[in-house]
Amino acid sequence: MFKFAIKNLLIKKIQTILIVLSIMASSAVAILSYNVSNQISDGLTSNAQYYSLIVGPSGSSTQLAMNTMYFTDDPLGTIPFEVKTDLEKDSRVNLAIPFAMADQYNGYRMVGTTPEYLDGKGLKDGKMFEKTGVFEVVVGYTVAKTCDLKIGDSIYTSHSEGEEHHTPFTVTGILDRTYSSFDNICFTQLKSIWEIHEHEHEEGEEHDHEHEEHEHEDMNEMVCAILVKTKTPSAAMQLKDEYTKIATYNVEGEAKQFSIQAIEPMSVMRNVLEDTDQNQYIIYALTVVIVLMNVLVISVVTLLNMKASEKEIKLMRLIGISMGKINLIYLIQNAIIGLFSVILAFGLSRIGLLAMGSYALGKGVVLNNSVIYFTEIILLVGVFVINILPTLIWTLVQSKKDGLE
Repeated sequence: MFKFAIKNLLIKKIQTILIVLSIMASSAVAILSYNVSNQISDGLTSNAQYYSLIVGPSGSSTQLAMNTMYFTDDPLGTIPFEVKTDLEKDSRVNLAIPFAMADQYNGYRMVGTTPEYLDGKGLKDGKMFEKTGVFEVVVGYTVAKTCDLKIGDSIYTSHSEGEEHHTPFTVTGILDRTYSSFDNICFTQLKSIWEIHEHEHEEGEEHDHEHEEHEHEDMNEMVCAILVKTKTPSAAMQLKDEYTKIATYNVEGEAKQFSIQAIEPMSVMRNVLEDTDQNQYIIYALTVVIVLMNVLVISVVTLLNMKASEKEIKLMRLIGISMGKINLIYLIQNAIIGLFSVILAFGLSRIGLLAMGSYALGKGVVLNNSVIYFTEIILLVGVFVINILPTLIWTLVQSKKDGLE
């Protein structure tokens, strides 16, 4: 019966191909949209819940959050390092992590911070950069793989326009793969960012590292943002109000005013995800319409095929084949179409994930092809059932007329 079903499908090649393409397209859109929206949502919320506050220059709260946690957009500007010192002295604060973004290596951004920023990120090889050292770098998994970097290698950073610095950074560590934007970033000491810009015009000279023994916690140094962990949620609310202000700081011997804001990253990400969810619901609605249309098309095509096969069925009945076996042949046919279609749909969705990788990276999320949600499997099983349902109903009706043996 299986061989007969295959031969029957090959006879009706065009009809079979059209049905497969129709089911494959609608199913791929459904599971791709679900997978991408969930990976983006998971990626955006994973880092946001780690910090209570982000303090930075006034401006777009979304840009501040996306830049400091997902490395997208450009920094809003800079604020004095003294803000971090003030936060660390506050009894309501557990941890204040400085963040500065400057320069790049082969198109990969360089972030100056402290080792605490990489807490929870494992090392594939090497060790974390020293907090009190300079010109050490820990690179993300993708950076190391793409640029063929190993522990001990030297790299040279440059401005976005390509002006290369003459001071090398030594690779001390390579991060484990995280399937996040951390895979595409180089991390170094905050002091390294300050140092290289202080001496970027000094070519071929040995640096005087005497002042590197100090903690650099003076007012002359600047950062792009400060990520804060508070002891309680209420403390975060209080600090948010207190650090959204215009403040005066002594920078390079001058009193200067800075417009500062404090944001709650989870709150900002919820707003971002609300827009994403709206687009997601639109995609789901369109997918449901497409699937329903497919159900109609499959039903009509199946019934027409059955009608056109009446002579063939009568001939099979004449040679002694039972109606039950005939019905089974048609069920096998549609099951083959359904199974082949959902397998192709799954493959097409993985190709779609690869194609959408650059878009997701712009959102600070790396799409992982190996991530499969249980709902995706349910959707594919549902499509398979929907595909054989019209034939199943028809065979039941015919069985009542003729009886099953």
